[in-house]
Parts: sequence; C-alpha cells; structure tokens
Amino acid sequence: MNARYDIVQGTTDWHQARWGKVGGTLAKGLFVNSDTLLFDVLSECLEEYQESDGYTSSDMLRGIELEPEARKRLSEYCGITFNEVGWIESTQNSLIGISPDGISECETIQCEIKCPGSKKHLKTLLENAIPDDNIHQCIHAFTVNEKLEKLYFCSFRPESIKSLFVFELTRETQITLGTKAKPVTKSVAEWSAIALNESFVLSGEIKKAIEQLYF
Repeated sequence: MNARYDIVQGTTDWHQARWGKVGGTLAKGLFVNSDTLLFDVLSECLEEYQESDGYTSSDMLRGIELEPEARKRLSEYCGITFNEVGWIESTQNSLIGISPDGISECETIQCEIKCPGSKKHLKTLLENAIPDDNIHQCIHAFTVNEKLEKLYFCSFRPESIKSLFVFELTRETQITLGTKAKPVTKSVAEWSAIALNESFVLSGEIKKAIEQLYF
C-alpha cells in the first residue's frame, strides 16, 4: 500500500486524493449487488474535482473535535502510538483506498475511531460488537493495506458510564454479514479477498463504461 503522510484529512489535497476512489464510506458497495457504487465512482472519474462548501453536521463536528482525545485514550489502552495519515491507497488496485484514524510506525496496525451519540454507543457496549454500519469500513482497511495485521475499532463517548469501547480485529477474526435470514460467516481475510476481487470487477466496469461514452 501507498501511504500519504503529506496530506491532511479534510483538506483540498485530501479530497483530490480520494476523488474517483472507493474509500471506507463506500466500501459496503463492494458487497452489494447494485449499480450504485459504479455510478458513484464513475461520475467522479468523468469530471475533475470541484471545491464545494459541503455539509458538516453536528455529529461530524463532534467526531472531529473528539478524535484526538479518543486516539490518545486508545494508545494508552493498547500501548501503541498511532500516527495520523491522510490517505492510504492499495498497490493491488489503485481504485480502492482508505483514510484511517491512525496507523502504527510499522504500518501493520491501524485504528478506526467513532464518537457516536449515546444510543449507538450504549448499543455497542451492550452487544460487545462493531456496529453493522461500521463493519465494512473495518474490513476495507485490510483490503487496502496488505501489510495490515490488526485493526482496533474504537467507540468513544466521554459522557458515557463507560467512555471507551475497543474491539480488536485480525485477518483471522470471524465476521458475519448478509441478513438475519441468510447470515454468512467468513474470516476477515476471506471477506477482504472477496472485496478485492469485486474492486477489480468494478475497475473493469468503469473502463468499459468510459470507452462506451467516448466511442
């Protein structure tokens, strides 16, 4: 993988680096039989990045403000120093990348930090599991970074009776996806392999669509 330590998340350079790419927020699309991801990425590939004011919700602002404290608490918890990095891109398929919330010096350990509302944080604590809407992003970290051995998922809410929740993922961790009616359990390594293969399929579909538009 290629790590961009020279850019800061949220800046124009960061937006340009991830433009036309499948990052963590779009990662679920690699597991869904739909054209939505294709059109999301293709629409960006066909146009240059343009600055926009964007919308920053109160929840997003809260996450930005609390992330440094959460990263510090997580470092104290696991004894690992997490460096900030703007963007990581796969060397196997440059279409996919991710902006982790921290990465170790050796680049084999990353963290994904969330600073949710009270209801979601409480649900995470009681279920002792990564929330369903965050799990694909965690798998994506392993798909992008072939060196990655471990990922710490962290839910941080200082107001809570238990402010820090940490869940450790490795390539051997078993993850259940699918539906309640049809659950499918595979290791992180197996899900990552599936996602990587789908990213190659997506690359081919994007290339074919562009050729169709130009010829």
